[in-house]
Amino acid sequence: MSATSDLPTLYKTKKVYVWVEDEETRTYLGEVWQDPEIGLLVAGGHTNLHAVVTSSRKDGFAHVFGFRDRDFGRSNRATWQTQETQVMTSEVFEIENLLLDSEAMAVCDVNTSSKTAVQITAELTQLAGGLPWWMSCRHAITEIRTAVTDQFTGHPKRGAVKTQAEAETAIFASHWWTTVLPTLGASTAQPLVQASLQQHHAAYSAMLGDGQWRTHFSGKEVLRDVVTRIWTKKHSTRLLLDFIQAVGRAQRSSSRIPAEVTELRAALRAPVGLPP
Repeated sequence: MSATSDLPTLYKTKKVYVWVEDEETRTYLGEVWQDPEIGLLVAGGHTNLHAVVTSSRKDGFAHVFGFRDRDFGRSNRATWQTQETQVMTSEVFEIENLLLDSEAMAVCDVNTSSKTAVQITAELTQLAGGLPWWMSCRHAITEIRTAVTDQFTGHPKRGAVKTQAEAETAIFASHWWTTVLPTLGASTAQPLVQASLQQHHAAYSAMLGDGQWRTHFSGKEVLRDVVTRIWTKKHSTRLLLDFIQAVGRAQRSSSRIPAEVTELRAALRAPVGLPP
């Protein structure tokens, strides 16, 4: 008996489906887009997101895509309009970075503090000011993990290993064992990691001065800390999600939706023949 799947039912009511990492992303995109043709689904992290999009595409669902945070990786925004791109990667560190909009926060309907955009900018910058070493540490850890796992040996096919000699060959003759492993000691040595930390800290500190921190710092952490400084009373039970929705609503009503979000929507609609 062949296994049955819930996917045909899940994917049949919308023209486009987009798997996102978390509820914050779904809440924000749903608010700013207000698009009945796009269904937003939460995968629970980028690993799950890639897996479910890959599986869906193999099953023939060409109208299923993914959208993920950039984190410490690279954006693929330049390829969003191509048919080959199934998972779009943001240009900002996290979706919350797109909400660090002082003007929208100032006019949103939950600004019970009555803070101005200038005051909110000062609050955001002050909060970001405490993050350079933390961001540098996270960046260095990501580099170490990448060095260790890059091109890691994959599992051999079942018929390829029938003896101990073949098992040893699969491991010891692999690219990772022969090429990557010998370089790990040098690439992860303490002096090099310390130098990396210092370089990252210098870069992140400079971003505080030129405003680039809004793109490259963890927007999630800054947004979580600023919420109660702006929404000072009568909090909802879904404080962060409702704040995200309020800021998104303010961006939509004041024509401040980030260009990246508008471009993403157009890139998702085009493959199924929908206008931008």
